[in-house]
Amino acid sequence: MEVRIGQRVSRGMLPLLALHTVSEYYRSDHKPPFTAALITANTLIYLRPSFLDPLIPPIEQVWFNPHLILKNKDLKRFLLSPFYHIGEPHLVYNMLSLLWKGFQLETSMGSVDFASIVASLLVLSQGVTLMLSKSLLLFFDYERSYYSEYSVGFSGVLFAMKVVLNSQSENYTSVYGIIVPSRYAAWAELVLAQLLVPGVSFLGHLGGILAGLLYLKLRVLIRVLPYKVSSEGC
Repeated sequence: MEVRIGQRVSRGMLPLLALHTVSEYYRSDHKPPFTAALITANTLIYLRPSFLDPLIPPIEQVWFNPHLILKNKDLKRFLLSPFYHIGEPHLVYNMLSLLWKGFQLETSMGSVDFASIVASLLVLSQGVTLMLSKSLLLFFDYERSYYSEYSVGFSGVLFAMKVVLNSQSENYTSVYGIIVPSRYAAWAELVLAQLLVPGVSFLGHLGGILAGLLYLKLRVLIRVLPYKVSSEGC
């Protein structure tokens, strides 16, 4: 069954995403608003309803492309590409993942801190991916697959969120049917997604994982520095 929504024709996955999201919020005592706002923003950008169409840049202007970002200092590509998706399955898979991770993180830390983490992880994941692609070009002359690659999607941020969420976990989780320690789930998904899902951005996902690890290191450093400065002052 096909349903036209905005400028897109849905084949049933978007209504299921909406139903699942509403159901989760209805059943939960906690209703994290920033997670809902992120899901709504990603979905509206994908659907491009007529009243928002003049405000939403076309995807051709926001593809994440390391060459164009560095050449033109293009912050629009750098900051907006995570919010665009190339198809209904791409959007729905990412938003279901965001729903699950967002519920846990935002409920545990509050909306303001969660929004700050998402913004930090977005910038870090994009920046790390950019540096990785440039490094491959400079040191290995490896341009074709990564430096000139076009990609969009929220998955880099989601990989970073997974690292943060599971950083202290001692539990196990299933990744594509394989049981692994939760703290290594992002690495397992990186490898398995590359093997099982054609066309995924390996460098974007790797950049997300490294961004999550970098965020955790920076968070510890930021907490320790004021203590060290005050101790030295005494």
